[in-house]
Amino acid sequence: MRGEEIIAALKDFLSDDFIIVSSNGNVSRQVFHLLPKPQVYLRGSMGLPMSVGLGLALSQVDKQILVITGDGNFLMGLSSMTTIGNILPKNLKILIIDNKTYATTGGQATVSSSLNYLKLLEGLGLKHFKSLDSTKNLSKLKDTFTTFFETEDTFVLHIIADEDIEKLDNIPWHPIEIKNKFLDRFV
Repeated sequence: MRGEEIIAALKDFLSDDFIIVSSNGNVSRQVFHLLPKPQVYLRGSMGLPMSVGLGLALSQVDKQILVITGDGNFLMGLSSMTTIGNILPKNLKILIIDNKTYATTGGQATVSSSLNYLKLLEGLGLKHFKSLDSTKNLSKLKDTFTTFFETEDTFVLHIIADEDIEKLDNIPWHPIEIKNKFLDRFV
C-alpha cells in the first residue's frame, strides 16, 4: 500500500474535530488533494510536524490533532518526540508513513530500515504505539485505525508503506493563504 492510499483511507475515521498537520512535500500534497480542507500544510519545514502538532494539541485542547508525517520528517524531528513523550497530550495522534525514502527529493534512502520504531517510541515515554507493515498486513489497516483513533491519549502509529510513485500537483495556496484559510475555519 502506498502513502496516498493510507491517507485516503483516513477519510472514514476523521470527524470535523480533527486538525491535521501534514509534513512538507508529498505528504502535504496528498493530504491537500485527498482529505477535507483546510488543514495545516507545512512547506519548507523538514522535521517540524510533531512540534507544530504538539503546539496545537496544547493550545486547542477541545480539538483532536492528527500529525501525518513521513519517515524522513519524523527522523529529523526526533527531539520534539522527547517532549511529546514527556507531556503526552490526550488529543494528539501521530501517523508516520514510512516508505524508507525521502520521496519528495528523489527517493534517497532514509535510515528508517535500521531503526526499531517500537523500542524507540517506548524509550521516548510513549504509552500507546503500534507498527504495521501495510505491504504485508493490509487487512489489518481498518482495525489498526480504529484502535488509533479510539484511544484517548497520545498515540503514534508507524506504518510501513510502498514508495509513492505518482506525484500530485503542488498545493496552489501561498503559505499565508494556507494560514488564513485554516484560521477562517474557526471563525
